[in-house]
Amino acid sequence: MLEIYCDSSYNEGENSYIGCVVLRDSMQLHQSTTKVPGHPQNNLDCELAALNFAISLIRIFSKGDTEIVVYNDSTEAVKTFQARAQEVEKEFSGSGVSFEYIPREKMNQAAADSLSKKFPVFFSSTSTSDVESFSRREDILSDIAQNGSNVFYLEKVPEKSTNKKTCYRLIVRTMEKTLSDDLVYLVKKGGPGTQVKAAEEIRKDLSNPEILFSLKSKGIRLENSYFLLTDETWGLRGTDSQAYSILPSSIPHKVICDEVDRSPQNLFRRAERFR
Repeated sequence: MLEIYCDSSYNEGENSYIGCVVLRDSMQLHQSTTKVPGHPQNNLDCELAALNFAISLIRIFSKGDTEIVVYNDSTEAVKTFQARAQEVEKEFSGSGVSFEYIPREKMNQAAADSLSKKFPVFFSSTSTSDVESFSRREDILSDIAQNGSNVFYLEKVPEKSTNKKTCYRLIVRTMEKTLSDDLVYLVKKGGPGTQVKAAEEIRKDLSNPEILFSLKSKGIRLENSYFLLTDETWGLRGTDSQAYSILPSSIPHKVICDEVDRSPQNLFRRAERFR
């Protein structure tokens, strides 16, 4: 599947810009910042220009993809192009082309937004993992409650964060107790990549034999563990129930979340019923 995330920033009386991110099968192919052509009069003009530019990127990157999805965070602009979808599809024979609204907070759309503001964006080359909702999974809750499975998650440390850097603390715990909370990561801010950068650093540490030995000496088990997405790490969430994980892909584990209450307290409160 080919996915294009596009956004724009309208600057009255100045140049306005389009930001785009292109992915195939969840792997990044392209990112760009492009001047909006002509003289846009408002934000809608810019968003329509962004969607038009996305079509030009389809011409460049499409390789007969059966499914092509263009995302934008303007409902009005998306509706305009949804009405044109069949017309656009005629140009790309054999491909289904759709235009979808997506909130700006979503990972790749946030990247397009940053690019439209001419901010540099960090991208991970690591593939994403499926996200499972623990509120609907009794097997996950009972595993955490009955088998002492380890849950990994990150929390922000306000007192160690600055205007330029965000500090995250890695927490590892079970139903009974916290096993580790002494690993902290100070990550430079800048677009939606902050949380992805933190995940990359932690993933490297969790592949380091010395750090692994230290964690295992505390009784931590990485295999068949869980990485909990919280409000602090929701930027790792992508589309189609995918997310980056802080655990290496070589380690069997699950990425879990709740769509409403993403707190660790909610997870362990729900698991309590299965003890």
